[in-house]
Amino acid sequence: MKIKRGDIYYIELYLEPGKISDHNKRSNGTLSFTGVELMDAIVSAGMPDIYLNKANKRNRKEEIYFKIKLFETYVALLPNGELLFDPARKVYLDSTEIGAINYWIGMILTTVLGKKKYGYEYMVHLSMVLKLSSQPPIEKHRFLSANGKTTYKSPDLIAINNSNRYYGVFESKGYSTYSSNAMERGYIQAKSIDKINGKPPKNSLVVMTVTGKRIEITEKDPEGGMEQIEVNLSFLQIYHYLPIVELIVELGPEEQEDWTFGSLVYEEEKYSIGIPTVLYKELLPIAEGKEENLLDEFLEKISSKETYLLDIVPDEARQHILHVK
Repeated sequence: MKIKRGDIYYIELYLEPGKISDHNKRSNGTLSFTGVELMDAIVSAGMPDIYLNKANKRNRKEEIYFKIKLFETYVALLPNGELLFDPARKVYLDSTEIGAINYWIGMILTTVLGKKKYGYEYMVHLSMVLKLSSQPPIEKHRFLSANGKTTYKSPDLIAINNSNRYYGVFESKGYSTYSSNAMERGYIQAKSIDKINGKPPKNSLVVMTVTGKRIEITEKDPEGGMEQIEVNLSFLQIYHYLPIVELIVELGPEEQEDWTFGSLVYEEEKYSIGIPTVLYKELLPIAEGKEENLLDEFLEKISSKETYLLDIVPDEARQHILHVK
């Protein structure tokens, strides 16, 4: 398939009961989204560790191209707008390769679901945040802590709604066929977090993307568990938006009113990817690896006020800080 900005795509949604062993799913509507919304998710989903040293840091533009190419290569489009894993592509792939592709398809579509259906601005990888490397030298435990060891039982993603200050928990699974065992493992992962910053997550979802005859998503919403996380909101925003600043720098920044955009051209399609200029300028020195004292000053700002980055963003931009058009 080719992602077209004006096309509308559809995925059937299903919902399972909250009990771990009850897999009697029922229809839960349809998720519809445009090519632009899909591209927004591709830009957002699965950004790797931002704190790699300069020698190892990835080319952000090539990273986006890779995800677009992967999606377009292995996902096919039915005449009614529904998506499926292209069966012609599966014949020369082994199970490990199919599993990796299912993972990426699942992560991208879980991001679409979180943004479109549940109103989350962005999602961050919990395990990746907890394992940040040391460039730049941020003492992450100043900004994020958990009351127990984070293990394989922890969920994939913390989701954030900036404007209304609520959090969600998502565990993403991607399989060729539905797996009740995987859903039950995901249930344990999703329910492991009881509170984030003293409040229960608004959603604690297992999201299984099945790429069989057609791509469909099954959700399960267990009650919370025992682990509590305290996290600085601006720290999560640094983690999410710094790679996007790096991407805009690579694309060539251009100011448009109160926004800074970079133009991404992929084959016949062109997208503008931007964030508010005030946020771009705040994070740019860190993205460029400027003097260490600038980073220290910045960390002091977010340490004294966790909403610092959100507060500097204009009110009308807070719900959709990343703007893809």
